[in-house]
Amino acid sequence: MVKQEKKTKIALVGYKLAQGGQERVFSTVAGLFYDSGCDVHVVVLEDEIEYPYFGTLKNLGNYSKFQKYFQLRKYLKTNQFDYVIDFRYRINPLMEVLFIHYIYVGFKSIYTIHSSKLDLYFTKNSAVARQIFKKVYSIVSVSIAMNETIKQDYYFTKGVVISNSISEKAVVSDAGNKQLPFNYCIAVGRLVALKQFDKLIEVYCQTDLYKNEIHLLILGDGVEKESLQKQIESTELSAYIHLLGFKANTFEFLKKAKFLVLTSQYEGFPMVILEALHVGTPVISFDCETGPNEMIRDEFNGLLVENQNFGALKTAMNKLIMDKELYNFCKHNAKESTAPFSEDTIQRKWLDLLNLSTN
Repeated sequence: MVKQEKKTKIALVGYKLAQGGQERVFSTVAGLFYDSGCDVHVVVLEDEIEYPYFGTLKNLGNYSKFQKYFQLRKYLKTNQFDYVIDFRYRINPLMEVLFIHYIYVGFKSIYTIHSSKLDLYFTKNSAVARQIFKKVYSIVSVSIAMNETIKQDYYFTKGVVISNSISEKAVVSDAGNKQLPFNYCIAVGRLVALKQFDKLIEVYCQTDLYKNEIHLLILGDGVEKESLQKQIESTELSAYIHLLGFKANTFEFLKKAKFLVLTSQYEGFPMVILEALHVGTPVISFDCETGPNEMIRDEFNGLLVENQNFGALKTAMNKLIMDKELYNFCKHNAKESTAPFSEDTIQRKWLDLLNLSTN
C-alpha cells in the first residue's frame, strides 16, 4: 500500500453503507484512504450500515430529515477537512443548491459518479448542474465512457476516471454459506426494475441450462421480491430458480458459480462483474452504455451481448455452457483480467487526484 506523508483529513459522505454496489465502493474507497495514512471520517445520512467502514464513523441517520443536513455542515466545519468526497445520489435540485452554497462551502468537494444516468448525480435542472461544475474541486467517474459523456454533454473538463477496485483481502470466505447441492449460474443486485431479473428468469427458462442441471441463483433484495417469487412459482422450472435474498458477502456464491449474468438496463461500473472475475468466474453481460466493456473482453474472460438483446443473451448463456473449450479459456483468464483494477493501482489514482502521492 502507498503511504502518504501528510496526515490529510478526508470526509466521505454517503447515504448508507448497505445493499448496493455504489455503497460497497463507498466502503472500499474509505479503506484505500485509511490504508494510506489519511485521517478518514465516514459520514452516513441513513442508519443503514452493513459494509465495513474505516476510520471514524459519523452516523447522522437518527436525526430528522432536515436536521441531519445542518448536523453535517456543523461536523464538516468543526473538523475542517481538507477534502470532502461525495457518494450521494443528487436528484433534488433544491437540496443540491443547499449542498453547493451552504454545506460544502469552504471545502474542496469531489463528486463521484457511479451510473450512466447522469440525472441521478447532477439533477435534471441544467442551472443546478452548472453550479455543481463551477463549485466542485473535481468529478470522479468510474468509467471512461461516463467521463467522456460528461465532457461532451456538460462541457466539464476537470473530471477524472478512477474505476472501482478489487483486493485479495476483500475476498473472504463466508462460513455461513452452505454448499449448494447443485451447479448454478448467478445474478446479483437489488430486486428493482432496472436489473430486469424478470426477463432474466424468462430467458433462463428458454435456455438449455436446466437440461444440464444448471440452476439460476439470484442474490438481492428489493421491491420486486414478491413479484419475482410469484413469477418463479408460475413456471415449470421453479425448482431450478432460487431467490436467496441479500448477502453482505457474495464471494463464496460467485466463486462456485458457473458464470455471472448481468441484464441491467444501464450500469456505471458494476462491482459484481469485477468481483466475479476476481474469483475466477466468467461473466455474461449486456454491453451497457458504460461499464461492462471496460472489464469484459468478449470470448476472453466472458461474453459481451448486444445491449438489451435478450435473444442474444439466450444464445450466449447456452454457448458458454456447451462450448467447453471457450468456457475453460474464459475461466482461466478471469482473475488475471482484473489486474488493472488492483487496490494499489486505484489507491494511487485517488492520491494523485488529491496531490498526496509520495513519488
